[in-house]
Amino acid sequence: MAQYLSIAVRAFGVGAIIVIIAVATRQVYLQVAADDGFTGADQEPTATMMMRCKAMHGRLQNRHSSACSKPGLIV
Repeated sequence: MAQYLSIAVRAFGVGAIIVIIAVATRQVYLQVAADDGFTGADQEPTATMMMRCKAMHGRLQNRHSSACSKPGLIV
């Protein structure tokens, strides 16, 4: 029984270390992102979705205009 308890304590310790590293890494990422002016991780989902929609719309518009400029292509 002591052997299993020792394994469980080690597993818990390793898990705790992994969580601490993950939290610290996330905080560093958010700090660097805030310093660079990139707020993608903290934006509201609606703002993020709106940005994605605008980007996709722009790409589709560019593709459509480039396709229309090719002779002999019916769109």
